[in-house]
Amino acid sequence: MEGNAQIRIASRSVFGGVEDVIRLEGTATVEKTDYGWHLQYEAVNCEDEKSAVRSDIKLETDTRRAIVVNQGEGYGLLLDPAAVTATQIKTPQGSLTLNVKAKEVAWDLAGRKDGSVTLEYMLLVGMQPLSALRISLFLKK
Repeated sequence: MEGNAQIRIASRSVFGGVEDVIRLEGTATVEKTDYGWHLQYEAVNCEDEKSAVRSDIKLETDTRRAIVVNQGEGYGLLLDPAAVTATQIKTPQGSLTLNVKAKEVAWDLAGRKDGSVTLEYMLLVGMQPLSALRISLFLKK
């Protein structure tokens, strides 16, 4: 499914026992690479069209890992189901270091007309859960 596509995103997060679901729509570019797949997208919140998200995702076939860079917020995540990784998020008080435990990194981009990516992970302070997230991306030519 290489080339330009329409993208729909469902982002489900649980923080402090409260669930939040955000739906976004936009455009994406999908490229087959020697390491797997490269996906770039820009999408807007379906309820608040003022908030846009720009992300860059590299999907590694051999390791089944994903590298996610949120271009607007300026942070990156290494989602590796085989290991706990770390990320730094800038806050008004400075940088916050969080551990990242990936539960699922899956994709199906081999189709000609549509594809999907699922990223499920937990953000932790030390080893204490802070937030659980499941990001589902649906692509259509």
